[in-house]
Amino acid sequence: MAKSNYTPSDKFQIVSDRLMQLLENGVKPWVKPWKAVGYQNLITGHEYTGINPLLCAIDCMAQNYEQPYFLTFKQAKENGWTIKKGSESTWIRWGGSYAVEIEDDRGETVREFRNSAKWFNVFNVACVEDKNAEIKIAHFSKPEPIGREHTTDPIMQKFLNSQEATISHGGDRAFYSPERDEIRLPELSSFQSVAGYYGTAIHELAHWTGHKTRLNRNLSGAFGSQSYAFEELIAELAAAFVLNEFNYTGELEHHANYLGSWLKALKNDNKYFFKAAGMATKASLFLLENWQS
Repeated sequence: MAKSNYTPSDKFQIVSDRLMQLLENGVKPWVKPWKAVGYQNLITGHEYTGINPLLCAIDCMAQNYEQPYFLTFKQAKENGWTIKKGSESTWIRWGGSYAVEIEDDRGETVREFRNSAKWFNVFNVACVEDKNAEIKIAHFSKPEPIGREHTTDPIMQKFLNSQEATISHGGDRAFYSPERDEIRLPELSSFQSVAGYYGTAIHELAHWTGHKTRLNRNLSGAFGSQSYAFEELIAELAAAFVLNEFNYTGELEHHANYLGSWLKALKNDNKYFFKAAGMATKASLFLLENWQS
C-alpha cells in the first residue's frame, strides 16, 4: 500500500469536503448508493460494510466512477497494473465499533459501544491501467445480478414485525413519538411505491432505537434545531444501512429540509458525518440483531 502523509484529521476533511460538494448539489449519497453488485475489493471479492459503502458511494458520485470495485496500491502492483497519474484514492476505515459490558450508575449491566478503527486508502478500478499486464481487470469483475421487483416484500414485512415496535397507520404524516414510544405511518396505499413505504418505516424504526430504554439518544430536539437535524441524519443513514443488508433499494423520501443544517454542521465539524454514521451503525445493528434473534 502506498504510504500517506495525510493525518487522520485530513482524511475526515477530505471526505467532508466531497460530501459537502454532493449535498450542495442536492445529492445524498446514502440514498440508494449501493450497486446491485455491492462496493467491494476487486481481488478478494470482500464486500465493504459499515460506513465504507457510504465512503465509496461519496467518491463514486464525486468522481463519476461507474464500477463498484476498489483495490489497494499493493494489489494493483502485484497484478502488474499501474495507477493512472493524478488519480485520487478513496479513504475507507478498517475496524469499527465493538460492544463491552459495563455497569451503569444504577449498578445494572449494560452494553456500551466503543470505536476501534484506522484509515487506509484504495483506488477505484477506473484509476487502474492494465494494458501491459497479462492478467486483466475484467477477469475479476462480476456480472450485475437481476434486481428484485418491488411489488410486495414479505421479507421486509417480517423484518418490521420482528422489532415488536408499536406501529399504527393513518393520516398523512410519518413520525416516531418518543413520549408514546409509537411509530405512526400513513396507510401503505398512500405511498407512491411499496419501496417508499418500507424505506419510511425503517427510517422511523431507526428513531425508535433511540428511546431511553434502547440506545438512549437525545430525541428531545425541537423541529428545526441542530439536534433534531442530527437525529434525522442518524435515522437516514441507519435506514440505508439496514436496506443495504437486504439488498433492498427502499426509497428514503425524507429530509431535503435538513440539507442546510447538515451543510452548516459539516463546515464547522469535519467529523459530524462520522459521528452520525457511528450512531447510525449502532441503530442498524440493534434492528438487525432483533431480526436475527
